[in-house]
Amino acid sequence: MSQKKNELKKSEVRQSVALTEATYDLTRDERRIIYLAAIQCASNDVPGQGSLDITDYEIKVSDYQKLFGIELNEASRDVRSAIKTIYDKSVRIHDPDESTRDESSVEELRWIFGKKNLPKRGSWQISLNPRIVPHLTSLVNSIKYPIHQIVGLQNNYQYRLYDLFMAELRDNNKGSRTIDVEWLRVAFCLGKSYDLYSNIKNRIIEPAIEQINTNTPLRVKYTENKKGKKVISWTFKYTFKS
Repeated sequence: MSQKKNELKKSEVRQSVALTEATYDLTRDERRIIYLAAIQCASNDVPGQGSLDITDYEIKVSDYQKLFGIELNEASRDVRSAIKTIYDKSVRIHDPDESTRDESSVEELRWIFGKKNLPKRGSWQISLNPRIVPHLTSLVNSIKYPIHQIVGLQNNYQYRLYDLFMAELRDNNKGSRTIDVEWLRVAFCLGKSYDLYSNIKNRIIEPAIEQINTNTPLRVKYTENKKGKKVISWTFKYTFKS
């Protein structure tokens, strides 16, 4: 079992920069389902474009349990609930090449278009949207990392910030990224309570930096950029721990 767990944690996740910067709202458990599918996408010999059969992926409760270090009953409950709710969710991917000065080009896609429980196997089958699959397989304009780097993170905001940092990681394992406050509100689909800047800082940014610094290979520091007294963006600087 420990060998299987170690192999699973070494599995690679890939994601296009376009998907990294897309607009969507997933729970922690829904994002974990996408991670388990992404592992399989990245390991496919045939990427999946143009073939509906290739977009069917098995989500094993035991894999979820081993990867995220929880009890089997909890894993079963999380997987069942997440697959049920992600079925109705979509992602908005922006295409700057097709955008104009006055209007952005946006493609809205459902994450999955089918689901089936497989109780004899202790798993579920999900059918990824075939237009999502290329965003999880391409090596061009994409990020990639072994999934063990993020299993200690606690919510989707932390997953998303980690991905955004990885998208600007240079060959010397250092990176810098400036993120606008208003952009983050839209991309992360934040509710009205996050109109207040202090809520974003105290509920999202500060906990995310603490968890990323504690539970991933990155070491992150950030500064607030102001226009007058108003914080309009953050500049994050980060490096891999030695």
